[in-house]
Amino acid sequence: MKTSLYILYLFFTILLSPTDISEEIVAAIKSGKSSELVKYFDEKISIKIINQEDVLSKSQAEANLNYFFSKHSVKSYTSSQSGNSVNSSAQYITGILDTSNGKFKISILIKRNLITQLRIEPYNE
Repeated sequence: MKTSLYILYLFFTILLSPTDISEEIVAAIKSGKSSELVKYFDEKISIKIINQEDVLSKSQAEANLNYFFSKHSVKSYTSSQSGNSVNSSAQYITGILDTSNGKFKISILIKRNLITQLRIEPYNE
């Protein structure tokens, strides 16, 4: 009986524990494939790529991101910070993306395990 309760406890603990998707998002950025990153987008996303900023649908954001990656081949990505908001309702990821055409600062806001905001801005050292 104790074993059954323990297994049931473990099952619900794993099932209900919050998932940290930041590692998967970082891997998607490093791959330079918009199709990998868009898996984590909310249905509407606030996106800024260089000087263009808008709230877009998932498919529109993917098209913009695909265009960016086609012009800026990824060399490397270095994480700067990641963590949770004060009340743990959101996560954030920041880092530097080194590409064939320069470096960019990446800022990502995650709510309910979905990216709600993505910013790609020129990085000036």
